[in-house]
Amino acid sequence: MKRIVIIHYHLNPGGVMRIIESQIKSLTDYFPSIRVLVICGHCSYPDKITSLGAEILIHEKLNYLPEEKTHLENEYQELLKFLNDHLKKDDVIHIHNLNLGKNPLFTLAISEFAYRGFNILNHAHDFAEDRPVNWQFLESVIGNTFKKELPRILYPDLPNFLHATLNSFDKRRLLNYGIQERKIFLLPNPVSLNHLVKDVPATELKKRICMQLNLDPEKKLITYPVRVIRRKNIGEYILLAMLLSDTANWLVTQPPKNPIEITPYNRWKNFCKEEKIEVVFEAGTKVDFEELIQASDCCVTTSIKEGFGMVYLEPWLFNTPVVGRDLPHITEDIKNTGIEFPLLYEAFKIPVQNRIVDFPALSEAEQQSVIVKISKDKTARNAVLTENPFIRKLLNFNAGSTIEKNRSLIITEYSLLNYAKRLEEIYKKFTG
Repeated sequence: MKRIVIIHYHLNPGGVMRIIESQIKSLTDYFPSIRVLVICGHCSYPDKITSLGAEILIHEKLNYLPEEKTHLENEYQELLKFLNDHLKKDDVIHIHNLNLGKNPLFTLAISEFAYRGFNILNHAHDFAEDRPVNWQFLESVIGNTFKKELPRILYPDLPNFLHATLNSFDKRRLLNYGIQERKIFLLPNPVSLNHLVKDVPATELKKRICMQLNLDPEKKLITYPVRVIRRKNIGEYILLAMLLSDTANWLVTQPPKNPIEITPYNRWKNFCKEEKIEVVFEAGTKVDFEELIQASDCCVTTSIKEGFGMVYLEPWLFNTPVVGRDLPHITEDIKNTGIEFPLLYEAFKIPVQNRIVDFPALSEAEQQSVIVKISKDKTARNAVLTENPFIRKLLNFNAGSTIEKNRSLIITEYSLLNYAKRLEEIYKKFTG
């Protein structure tokens, strides 16, 4: 392998950026003779990339393509010229979210390079097939404007076009698309091991945090350790907080960054204020985030969609158990490593007009109406507790030896060294 070329639309702070940083670090740490070039449309902190030992090349044609963009043929030719100037036949070209539908011209251009014999790895974190707007954009540009067959562009049947997925669920998805198994590789995200458990006992950290946030230190500390966006299903966490407020303090760590997500987030904040549901929002901006996770009695996830599911792993590194909503297509691979969870549930059943529905199936307004009813109607509350026996157990478990076992497995299974070995295995398929 002479050079690894890593490409993404942008390197703004976020999940994919974090994985690219881990990828660069794993390659430069364990294969120092390999050259790494990163190409993107925008980078917030280029010095961060170069400090890890990679070169960086920024070109605006890699950015998300505006839907109102005209003169697509000219744009496409400019993009082809740029790629032609900087990609070499013996590179391994590792592209994150190639087929997501954020820039159909880039997807089309890379397929052209694939058919010319360039080595392409499509590292899929997310799929346009799950996002109707993205899929329509791909069809509009690639199918309607350029008259190309979409499957042939997205999933070329070529020996030099390989795929990496974050989990077995997505691997099975690609198999169902007709892609040969030998061309698909599982590449679970590495977990950052830079987080260090503080020397201060968790009980002392808890006292300090409760004092800083004016909370009752005699109650348990329950933390929702993610940004509040819609797929994280914040309403369900608020419902749990309302049901179990007598025994625990309920904290949410981060607000959303996406402007589209801020309005529903503020509605939930206002709802809690109006209904006097005690949830501390933005706790991660008021106290040290890592100390908060270590001080917590447990972290709760209520997410209904994850690409990889880092939330199921990271808290254990701070000796903090994870409970909440199970996503079997995500936790399948994690559980197969031997990692255990003291209490996950697959559905939160809500009696609504003589039928039972899973809570996230309700609209935001319906969710808020349900929470208000349960808070004020003892019969409704008892019905929910009867349908969901896990609620009474959720905060009353003994993680005991599970914590140390899980922590040890995560450190081993999801290390940068293991990630580097997996990358090497894939890259060698190109170079023999």
